[in-house]
Amino acid sequence: MARSQRRRSAAARPRPTPRAGAHNPAAAAAPAAPVRPVPRRRRRLLAPLARLQPRFVADIVAELKKVTWPSASETRYLTLVVAVVAVVVGVILGSFDLLFGWIIEQLFFT
Repeated sequence: MARSQRRRSAAARPRPTPRAGAHNPAAAAAPAAPVRPVPRRRRRLLAPLARLQPRFVADIVAELKKVTWPSASETRYLTLVVAVVAVVVGVILGSFDLLFGWIIEQLFFT
């Protein structure tokens, strides 16, 4: 904990009630109420992020408003293009795998 925070937290603590004695005649006349300990507040580790959250969400919404979303027909077309490219690349890689497997089998196992 930083030194200034320690000073602040020490200054913020309630002072104990003075005991009855010669130095405080008013306390000698009335019995002192028992002093209950102040419960410690739990430190929230993510508290700095909570302050940024509303601005963060607002930034996301602002960026999403700037996006030009594709139409339904464009989405179908691009999905078809991705599927066709995936199948073509899969066939090419599969054929290379079969070819190299056949070459290794001919070189080392026959």
